[in-house]
Amino acid sequence: SEEGENSIVLFGGANQRQEKLDIDRVLSEFDRGDYLVLQNEINCLDYVIDRAYEKQMTIILNPSPYDSGLDSCDLTKVSVFLINEVEGRQISGYAEPQKILDVMREKFPASKIVLTLGGDGSVYADGEQQIRQPIYKVKAVDTTAAGDTFTGFFVAGLVKGLPMKEVLDLCAKAAAIAVSRKGAVASIPTMDEVLHTEL
Repeated sequence: SEEGENSIVLFGGANQRQEKLDIDRVLSEFDRGDYLVLQNEINCLDYVIDRAYEKQMTIILNPSPYDSGLDSCDLTKVSVFLINEVEGRQISGYAEPQKILDVMREKFPASKIVLTLGGDGSVYADGEQQIRQPIYKVKAVDTTAAGDTFTGFFVAGLVKGLPMKEVLDLCAKAAAIAVSRKGAVASIPTMDEVLHTEL
């Protein structure tokens, strides 16, 4: 739209043709503490989560698109949830951000929660702390890939061992740069750009 908002049509294609043998083969290359980033765009998601949990991997899930397929997944095995307001409402039954976080923390006490709130930034919650992160205000040209950018920089921050406040700030800045550009992959900045761009 003229405001930079997007609408996405999904076609499962190869994403819906995962086989357990292939999943086992891929996961055999990984070990305890390795990161696994998942969305609800593949079949066998429950199997992937179970196998990764057995290997003690760090499982990061964006449950998008949210549908009944998630009902077969043991979501208590998820290390980190990356959710937006829509997914938060679908999981918790509430629209108010703090209520979403409260319900998520109650249902998944061992998990970390990142709730993205569009123009209101994001909120991180775990058993010890809650951190609010505002957005960097830019003119939005195209919001496609903003969530993927946030996710990528979030995982990069975790891998680097940065404090959570720094991780969230990195994500906010990267997403702001992405929405100020047209396109999907083409809009995603490099780490160097994010670290050296003034907003």
